[in-house]
Amino acid sequence: MVATIITTIPSIAYGVPCQKIDRQANNTSYAFPTCGVKLLAQVNQNGNSKLDQLLRQGRELVDAGNYQLAIKIYQQAARLDPKNAQIYSGIAYLEALQENFQAAAQFYQQAIAIDPHNANFQYGLGYSMAKLENYQAAVAAYRRASFLDRNNINTHLGLAATLFRLEKYNEAIVAYQVAIQSNPQNAEAHAAMGLVLLKQKRFSEALAAVRQAVQLSPRDAGIQIKLGTALLATGDTNGGLAALKLASLLEPRNGDIQFQIAEIYQAQNNVQGALNFYQRAASANPDLVEARFAAAEILLEQQNYLQAIIMYRQVIKRNPDNADAHYKMGLALKSRERNREALRSFKKALKLFEKQNNSQGKEKVETAIAELED
Repeated sequence: MVATIITTIPSIAYGVPCQKIDRQANNTSYAFPTCGVKLLAQVNQNGNSKLDQLLRQGRELVDAGNYQLAIKIYQQAARLDPKNAQIYSGIAYLEALQENFQAAAQFYQQAIAIDPHNANFQYGLGYSMAKLENYQAAVAAYRRASFLDRNNINTHLGLAATLFRLEKYNEAIVAYQVAIQSNPQNAEAHAAMGLVLLKQKRFSEALAAVRQAVQLSPRDAGIQIKLGTALLATGDTNGGLAALKLASLLEPRNGDIQFQIAEIYQAQNNVQGALNFYQRAASANPDLVEARFAAAEILLEQQNYLQAIIMYRQVIKRNPDNADAHYKMGLALKSRERNREALRSFKKALKLFEKQNNSQGKEKVETAIAELED
């Protein structure tokens, strides 16, 4: 259970995408939200009024939130000024904002090819590669960024989180230590350090690190999750649940937190507690299909067939290829003596199990159909 929570905590981040910069009100300079880099449109210096116009237009589109069109405009600008690394990094940042990390990585690489000594470009590439789960490439980019700018704490945090994913825990600890030296008041660095120490079963050190984070930021839900995780790992179930419940109060619309609490309750055989928090998770995050499915399973076991049917329908709506959901829906419908509907669900489940080459699933559905047709 604890291992699952550690690997799914959403606040283990790779730094932040980049820091947005306020636009400067002058005729020649436009601050661009791309890792601290400015796009310059200096007509008097380069004499290119078309380029200046495109950069202004792109900036206006960014301000309006029309990133796709802004990208097209900046690509036109890049064709006019192909050696302007800042334009490529700006496009990369806009792609990253839209979670198009493959495109973002490619544009950051183009910027780096022009200006390899820019720490912000390297950082952006590292962040994009981490999001693509290309952790080796992310580590390399983050390391280059840290050499170029040792004072950027987000670079150290990103490097440490990526090393964590690679299970290079000793190196991750060193990176977190550097981050903490850079900013001792950074609560996330202390908390994340605690999770790495947990992986090494250094429980007392892990708890100390996370408690330090709590002192620095007691109202941070992500840090309360880490505290809960650390306490659970040391066997303090009540303390761990208390921390997770506080996290859920701090972020009541965070379905992941509710889901983690539900899993702990289920591991403790507290069925009703698990059901309550699975339902909260599903309400907070309608796309969290796992929570709906888990709730439906409990409802089916409790013979609350009508509510189970409703929940399975919601699962199937979001994941129509979930063979097990169709099968369980059939069981619930059969228990309500809605045999025709049950048969349709069983037949759909059978097709999906056959498509998946799942012989066990196929066998149990065939048995259910045979019993229904007798």
